[in-house]
Amino acid sequence: MAYSLEIRQKALAYYDKCKNIDLVIEAFGVSRHTVFRWRRQLKETGNLSCKKPTNRPRKFDRKEILAYVEANPDKYLREIGEVFGCSDMAIHKALKAMNITLKKRPQLTSSKTQTKSKTSKTN
Repeated sequence: MAYSLEIRQKALAYYDKCKNIDLVIEAFGVSRHTVFRWRRQLKETGNLSCKKPTNRPRKFDRKEILAYVEANPDKYLREIGEVFGCSDMAIHKALKAMNITLKKRPQLTSSKTQTKSKTSKTN
């Protein structure tokens, strides 16, 4: 959870006033590491604003994978990964994020659930 800018400024002002980290921790309910990180951020960048989250670019377009899987539903993850130039685990995670599963187990029939009868050897 990100703390508001006001809380950050008040906590650092209180630390500058009392120079006792334990009092700041108790008064504002933040960790020691957080206070020192805020001090370092203020010293390095000059502001205490929250950092914007950055998303890494994807290796491939998910729409392309979806179209490929719909056209080739019997392909293995490894084969799909070779087409898109990435690992099978990357394909697995992308398909899982899109709520797509490839292989389905066939439902068991009564003949598959019955145990095989033991046959005796005849001489």
